[in-house]
Amino acid sequence: MVSSVSEQLDDVDFYYVDVDQSSDLAGQFGVQSIPTLILIKEGEEVDRSVGFAPEEQVKDFAQS
Repeated sequence: MVSSVSEQLDDVDFYYVDVDQSSDLAGQFGVQSIPTLILIKEGEEVDRSVGFAPEEQVKDFAQS
């Protein structure tokens, strides 16, 4: 879902983190469940979504 949304939105950057390979980064952001989407604007976390979300919900989240 996220990969198809990332292809649709040119004004949003998506980054994928393998929490097994980057456990320090996951810890820094308090990621405890997969999948977790974190919306960051101007260097600050402004929203978070945990768990599966359908494509339209991911798109709405990314544009909020």
